[in-house]
Amino acid sequence: MKYRSQCGQAVLELAFQIPLLIVLLSGGVQFARVFYTYHTLEKALRGGAALLARSSNANYCDSGDTAIVGARNFIVYGNLQGVGTQILPGLTDLIQILPERQTAGSTAVTDCMCATGDADSCDISGGGHTPDFVVVNLGSGYPLQLQFAYVSLATLNLRVSVRMPVTGS
Repeated sequence: MKYRSQCGQAVLELAFQIPLLIVLLSGGVQFARVFYTYHTLEKALRGGAALLARSSNANYCDSGDTAIVGARNFIVYGNLQGVGTQILPGLTDLIQILPERQTAGSTAVTDCMCATGDADSCDISGGGHTPDFVVVNLGSGYPLQLQFAYVSLATLNLRVSVRMPVTGS
């Protein structure tokens, strides 16, 4: 038996719970969006790094080298030609390709310099050697706006980096 004082109690409880449910749902959607974007970036960078790692004659010191341009296009567009829509907007200026060399007799890894005429450089056109590793990253990160009900809350920088050994085959 319901008492007159209990009429509408369920509606009132629902009115208190709906805002909490909306906040939880929005948080779950934002978490899924960050997760999806991070894995899309990681997959694109991994593909670009794999292309560079298998390229036997990539000149890492020349940003116009066909292997470097192809890897950048693959990361941004998903193909070597650089046509179509971008995988994620704003990737073009963020991509960094860094060659690394392992120090002889140790496990230390150092950045490979692009100094012409230096025996330890990675400038193939200037007599340098092929690097041991290639690192592809997004510098300071990919800026992703977190939003709640069309209001920007904060910017999250997704820092993705992929390191692969250069096989050159």
